[in-house]
Amino acid sequence: MSDNQTLSSMHMTRAQYLWAALGLAVVFAILIMARGSVQKIFEVDKEFVLGMSLSFSSIFFTKAFSRSSVASAVHHIHEPRDPNVVAALDAAVDQRLHAMGLHENIALLSRDIAVAGKRINEFYDLQAMEPRFHATAPLLRVALTDLDDALAIVSGVAERIGTAEINPVYHIPPGMKSHLSDALRDVREASARRNETYESLRAQIAGETVDDLWGVFAVLTSDTLKAQRDLESLASRTIQTIPADRIAVLQGYIAASLLRLETVTELIRARGLEEPHTLRIVAEDLLRAQTKVNRALELGTSGQPTEEPNTPTA
Repeated sequence: MSDNQTLSSMHMTRAQYLWAALGLAVVFAILIMARGSVQKIFEVDKEFVLGMSLSFSSIFFTKAFSRSSVASAVHHIHEPRDPNVVAALDAAVDQRLHAMGLHENIALLSRDIAVAGKRINEFYDLQAMEPRFHATAPLLRVALTDLDDALAIVSGVAERIGTAEINPVYHIPPGMKSHLSDALRDVREASARRNETYESLRAQIAGETVDDLWGVFAVLTSDTLKAQRDLESLASRTIQTIPADRIAVLQGYIAASLLRLETVTELIRARGLEEPHTLRIVAEDLLRAQTKVNRALELGTSGQPTEEPNTPTA
């Protein structure tokens, strides 16, 4: 018998303690019966009294120091000290989870959350060129962040119960996240100044004319809002894509925004419009954000791990 099994057998349940107490009570009753007024009966038929008392005592002690198969199984379940018992319990739980279809449902939930995030991103990209989309864009960005968090939770549950074939999620290293959070503040400021620039230009131009200026401005709006969306996702707890790849795309959005900003400035001057002072602020904010994003990517490719995929093992 192993040490674990010995310790397990020595551990007594509440019911066993009760039977032991009853056995001790019978023993004390025998001692009492051997004294006092009952002693005469004891002297007349000593074998009968002692035999009956010892029989009851044996029954109680036997109950106390032995277990039914059910009681023993329950004890092993609640306190599985033996590795064989632990392995058997894990196998039984896994079989039950498969029978309930839990693994399949977890994998399906993970896929549905990932697909929902992809669809919202597609809608976001379609609407990003609308000059006034900035009013409703924050709601979609919050929804995307919530979906990333939900996928991280599902991935954590899947890892605990051993579900395979789910969508992986990635964690941003703290050093990278610090630079990305700083860049997010700059892009938010740039986006806010962009909105002010739009209102200032609209006040100078009558009607709903469509020309090169508004076309380039719409692209500037789209690139800036996409950069803000990606930064908010990177600054959250987890993301659905490899961080280095996502940052590379983000760099493209910021670089494109700076190029569009230069073109917008040239078109404003060519049309003889008053150049809003907020354009310069937008450029300064985007340049600061670009520097911080580049620094974050350098940290991720300097030999430090750029991601910690939360993928379960089968």
